[in-house]
Amino acid sequence: MNGESADEFWEFSLALYSQPGVAEYCLRLQDDAGANVNLLLFCCWTGRRGVLLDAKALGAAATVIEDWQVRMLRPLRARRRTAGIAPAEKQRLLAEELTAERHEQALLVQWLDDCGPVPLIAVGDGAACARANLDRYCAALGVALERDNPLLIHGPFDVLSFPTDSTRR
Repeated sequence: MNGESADEFWEFSLALYSQPGVAEYCLRLQDDAGANVNLLLFCCWTGRRGVLLDAKALGAAATVIEDWQVRMLRPLRARRRTAGIAPAEKQRLLAEELTAERHEQALLVQWLDDCGPVPLIAVGDGAACARANLDRYCAALGVALERDNPLLIHGPFDVLSFPTDSTRR
């Protein structure tokens, strides 16, 4: 990973999140199972780069961002979702929430950088790594990874044209 990784993760996330059904799927897991959308996207992004996250690594990543979630993101989200809020205020809160989400992603990338060399598996196994990462994260939440979920259908494997670490020079 390098200094550009946080920006790359953000751009990757925006592109993946805009694919049909992805936002709805992620938000459903967030609301119904307590999933962290950034961790779902992180599973895809790291997997695409050939990084396989085990349960311990996923737990550590979740721990790194927990304080930020509690202090910043959840209160912003709760205020934005308040009934009767003026549209302009809702837009302002959404902008603040997106800024906080981007910071959370930077925390995840920094954590990955701080882990030192992460074992990479063979090039071309990005889809398998992302699926395994998502499967482990969903298992930790106590939910089954749906075989036809949009993160895997529209995932970062064919639809999006972001370079992988192995193709970047």
